[in-house]
Amino acid sequence: MPAANHLLHRLIRETGWTYEALARRLNTSAQAAGLTTGYDRTSVAHWLRGSTPRDPVPGLLCEILAARLNRPVAPADIGMHQAGMQHAGSHHSAPAQPGTDPSGGDPAPGLHALAAELLATVPGLHPHRRPRSGAEAHRVPEQRDRPDAGRVPALSHTELRRAAENFFTGQVDALGGDATAPVLLAYLQSTFRTALTATGAEGALSALEIGHAARTVLLLARSYADQCSFAEARRTLSRAASLAELAGEPSTQAIALRMLSQDALDQNQPAVALAYVRQALEIAPRAPDAVRAFVAAQAAQVHAALGHRAEALAWLDAADLAQGAAVGEPDPFHTYRPAALEFKRAVVLGLLGDHPAAHAALDASLASRPAQQERAIMLTHVERARLYRLGGHEPEAAAELRYAEALNRGVHSPRAAREIELLGPA
Repeated sequence: MPAANHLLHRLIRETGWTYEALARRLNTSAQAAGLTTGYDRTSVAHWLRGSTPRDPVPGLLCEILAARLNRPVAPADIGMHQAGMQHAGSHHSAPAQPGTDPSGGDPAPGLHALAAELLATVPGLHPHRRPRSGAEAHRVPEQRDRPDAGRVPALSHTELRRAAENFFTGQVDALGGDATAPVLLAYLQSTFRTALTATGAEGALSALEIGHAARTVLLLARSYADQCSFAEARRTLSRAASLAELAGEPSTQAIALRMLSQDALDQNQPAVALAYVRQALEIAPRAPDAVRAFVAAQAAQVHAALGHRAEALAWLDAADLAQGAAVGEPDPFHTYRPAALEFKRAVVLGLLGDHPAAHAALDASLASRPAQQERAIMLTHVERARLYRLGGHEPEAAAELRYAEALNRGVHSPRAAREIELLGPA
């Protein structure tokens, strides 16, 4: 039987809140982070008796208590420093176990409905809206509908899905959310029409289809984030992580958790960011080297934001090792360009105060960016402006912002426009 959590009890008494008041604030904070929770005073009582909710809930509790008490609160301060290894009392929307069997087959029958439910709750999708008559043409045709089905390679459907993912990834990288979110929504609505509108076996999805849905939903989340629709982006990332877990796709799940960690950092919630990146690090060993590199780079940024210099530099080294081992990844969705890792390095070094090294990393990033990645190039100049501003170089910062603003006239990225505005004249 777990020991009573006297540390949490002491802090709750210090806040002056009832158990119900704490649970209510926690549910509100969880919803903002894209989680579905239903905690009440009974849940808090369970934690006081020694149970621990699943990550990232302990991190959310720390953020709530720290804001109330006006001082830092860590998981160890609330008796939940082992939260990553315990999952009692969890109300997280993701399933506890992967949805595929060890042999790599399709998800268990009971999880088909869960996959359809997750899709139906993706922000922007409308389960009961049937596409217009011409929309069916967007779906991948079944082989039985084709007269030459016997001569079609068995992987043709997979190749078509991967081609769509590659295309949409390029669109998001180059053009941002305004150009891609409507198209991605239409594609999801059409491609998964049966799962969104049917019930029972008719709407069953294979593991490959669920994996494709997870990747496409993750790209939609990136588009929402670029549109500054941050609450929708968080909910969509949560759905992508859950779909990837059902499909048995550790790579996509790790990417979604890494992005949730970044979102928490953007919300100034480093404890939540740390909880998400720890989950991603648990999954990353089963992912390709390039994915492992970017999860490690995210861990470096989180530790840098927390002021943990040694840990941040160690995770940067781990990212370099993983990136150096990445060779010939056939799946473009799990491939990260070296330019992106250099950009991440610059952000980490900037947080640590190493401005010359951060500028050098931005130089390396720009040098290896393809010209068509205008959005990424523009955001690199925004980051350089941020570094100049931190170093007190106002004329250089203003020049970088003007250049970024000129580039954004062709890209129309709302998030970039927001960043430029926030970094405007001091």
